[in-house]
Amino acid sequence: MIKPLALMTLLLSLVVHGTASADHPVKEQPLDEQAIQEKESGTSDTVETLPLDELAALADAYAQIKKSYVKELTDKEILDAAIRGMLSNLDPYSTYLTAEQFAALQESATGDYAGIGIEANHIDDGIEVISVFKDSPAEHSGLKPGDLITHINDIPTAGLPAEEGSELMRGSPGSKVRLTYINKDDEEKKVLITRQIIHTTSVNYQLLEDNIGFARITEFQLRTANDLSQAISNMEYLNKKPLSGLILDLRTNPGGLLDGATEVSDLFLNDGVIVKTKGRREENNEVHNATSGDILRGKPLAVLINNRSASASEIVAGALQDHKRATIIGSQSFGKAMVQTILPIHGGNAIKLTTSLYYTPNDRSIQDSGITPDIEVAFESLSDKDNAKIQSDTKKSDEPKSTENQDYHDDNQVMTAINHIKNELK
Repeated sequence: MIKPLALMTLLLSLVVHGTASADHPVKEQPLDEQAIQEKESGTSDTVETLPLDELAALADAYAQIKKSYVKELTDKEILDAAIRGMLSNLDPYSTYLTAEQFAALQESATGDYAGIGIEANHIDDGIEVISVFKDSPAEHSGLKPGDLITHINDIPTAGLPAEEGSELMRGSPGSKVRLTYINKDDEEKKVLITRQIIHTTSVNYQLLEDNIGFARITEFQLRTANDLSQAISNMEYLNKKPLSGLILDLRTNPGGLLDGATEVSDLFLNDGVIVKTKGRREENNEVHNATSGDILRGKPLAVLINNRSASASEIVAGALQDHKRATIIGSQSFGKAMVQTILPIHGGNAIKLTTSLYYTPNDRSIQDSGITPDIEVAFESLSDKDNAKIQSDTKKSDEPKSTENQDYHDDNQVMTAINHIKNELK
């Protein structure tokens, strides 16, 4: 067994070398803001004062767990748990990422992953298919929206955590996954699907009445601003004239990359501050400014938010509201203004650490308060159709599951935005 004193020496070594090895931390803005950038590590990153009594207590606790805990644990299991505990006690968003979780986060940032190509909702009975990506392995296998996946490789999906279900369906390109599902006719089917690289877009769009465009952003990725710009161009091309206005739907958008949020905001602004970040260290204090050029050429813009619009979504809504460039419609947003930085650590793992808070152009901090809409409208379906509750790791809300194949006339918040834009054009 490792003696406590010897272990303390080892821990001290890990603290010093582990900190100094983070030469290229990846700056992220939560699950929601993520700017990838590099900085050089200097002497200020090294530990100058070590709390010897506290580290000795940590070494004693480690030794007792190793010796007496009811279940035998490996060194890695104990130390990983120590890191997780250390971060989880800071705030809800600082966390420990395994190499696999770090890779998944990078996948989410780019929008590319190896899988079968579906958007799904994890419910009590299994995994409900919400939409199937065009030309994806899922489409070729016959999966359709509304199908209920009950087993993945013979593992029941009822009650399966969303993260586990997604991980089971993903894998290396060319590998296979067996799904059991029930279709709309209550027929049980089994398919063997070969995974491939899926290229996703975070922007869905359609042209509504009176030449009003509608674009829904599901999360902010590296390509989101380009995809939104292309969506607007496509709608104008199809209609053979500029849009008379645009509805930007950020409802149930949990966030994404900081760069994605600032670039989307910049599409509609000509100048001024988009967002500020303020932290304890100088490098975490940043100001992101808009550049000249409004893609809508001053035409009316409405932004939809709800209580699950968080972080990067709130950056966009807050910037456009402060600049009086858009009318915010819906319900109070989630209220997450913490900025995280991804710091690689030994073994290919990483920690996601809160390093600053962001502020709107008017220096508003929305942490725990959120963005208040200019026009408050609680969501209500205007039809007799049932709208299922979508589960998330933040809150639950009665919201449409997807804009795909959905009649916008049934959505009272969209109709409020349409009427507002029409009034603006009078």
